Amino acid sequence: MEYALLQDRGCSSAPCYASITKLQHWPELPEQAGLSLVSQLQTTLELQQQLDIISMAAGKLLPLSWLQLHTAVGDFTASGSTPADYEHRSMLVLNQQCLAELVYQSASPFTPMLQRELLQLETEWLFALRNALVVSRLQQMALKDPLTCLGNRRFFDDSFTKTVQLAKRYDESCGLLLLDLDNFKQVNDIDGHTAGDEMLIAVANALRDTLRVTDSIFRFGGDEFAIILSAADVASAELIARRLLKAINQLALGQQYQVTVSVGLALLKTGQSQAELFAAADKALYQAKNAGKSMVRLAL
Repeated sequence: MEYALLQDRGCSSAPCYASITKLQHWPELPEQAGLSLVSQLQTTLELQQQLDIISMAAGKLLPLSWLQLHTAVGDFTASGSTPADYEHRSMLVLNQQCLAELVYQSASPFTPMLQRELLQLETEWLFALRNALVVSRLQQMALKDPLTCLGNRRFFDDSFTKTVQLAKRYDESCGLLLLDLDNFKQVNDIDGHTAGDEMLIAVANALRDTLRVTDSIFRFGGDEFAIILSAADVASAELIARRLLKAINQLALGQQYQVTVSVGLALLKTGQSQAELFAAADKALYQAKNAGKSMVRLAL
């Protein structure tokens, strides 16, 4: 079986030097006595767990400080990684297909002999890695809207639940924006669904370009979008909402078809449930629509 779905992005990427607390030793995984490396790797389809297993095996060959995996479904860093002076990069290829890139860093040089030994470890990983990548990509596809590549309703439901739970646990703020395009139906009526799809893609891109990286965007359904705001107060949330309204209303396609956007905004209040927060944002959106469209309304 060919896994062409892994070929949509290059495998090379610059390492991300995240701030990781330096450990006194490379972290140990649960003991898997008697299992070969291949058998250990086959016990999980989680990319992070497989990477940690490989990091333990590589750590027996040299004083490994950093190990990072770059894939088409994301980047993963082995537990306890901290940057070091010497670096070695290796492309993981199976059946002439690039699966990923591994980036090693160590306080010691990567001699030719060490590189050959690392290559042997990588060879033992290839089939388990391919399977994990396929599963991860299928999971991502199940949570994404295929047209805009934003999160879908299922992904929104999961993310919204987790965001509210975390906000309550740590006594932090969070907010919800619900957006609905005004006059969108006439785009399809005038020029068909292809034009409507182009409008939705343009809106999705405008949302990505305007929002903070800590905020999450979803296509809720049809011409409706939802945005989960993390660590937002009233002032910052309203500022974000008005920026989004301006960005969408200034789209050339939107002006061509007289499409604007209405926004409902709600912030989590003490004692408020997840359902109540959503209902507040939904009511605010309804008020924005009834007040004349192309405006932001904050739930009181």
